[in-house]
Amino acid sequence: METNQKTHLIEIERQFDVDVETLFQAWTEAEHLKKWWHPMGDSLTEVKNDLKEGGVVAYYAGDQGLEISGTYSEVVPNEKLVYSWVWNMSDEGSESGYTLTVQFSSEGEGSKLHVTQDGFSGPELVKPHEEGWQKGLDDLAAYLSGGNNGGNAEAGQSENTEASQNEAPRSQTVTQNDLQDPAVTADRSGGYNESPEQAKVGGG
Repeated sequence: METNQKTHLIEIERQFDVDVETLFQAWTEAEHLKKWWHPMGDSLTEVKNDLKEGGVVAYYAGDQGLEISGTYSEVVPNEKLVYSWVWNMSDEGSESGYTLTVQFSSEGEGSKLHVTQDGFSGPELVKPHEEGWQKGLDDLAAYLSGGNNGGNAEAGQSENTEASQNEAPRSQTVTQNDLQDPAVTADRSGGYNESPEQAKVGGG
């Protein structure tokens, strides 16, 4: 992952071993978001995502009234999303004024994600959000590759011990066909261990 931290701006880039269509689905479709994204450490309970210019995107998580919402200003499927990004937390108030620009591109046999978040009111807010993005994209990568959050899933037993340390068990692997099948229900995302501030991360 490459990061570029500027004043009041976060840019993060990450490569994935799936095609760009699969990456876009994991970022935008509710059945996949619920398996890898846990804002503030809570599971998503509902996702609204009207993928068109002027469409509303909204995520609801946990039982504490967390709502993250925005409006799309640009939508190019499998290529680019631009939308506003407002955190509404019942016990902490709201954080508003953010804009997310998410770009998807092919990269060799895989794909690349480039996220820009701007609109911070001060530099002291940048670091917690940057840490949250890094954690969230780690969890996305683990979900797409079939591992647990943090990438510490142990491989299944094999006659080749060295090879087994570098592979996830077949039963845990999320294939591109799986991502296209809403019937896949196994939750491999795990949870967050960071502080609430570090859990602030975008997606969808």
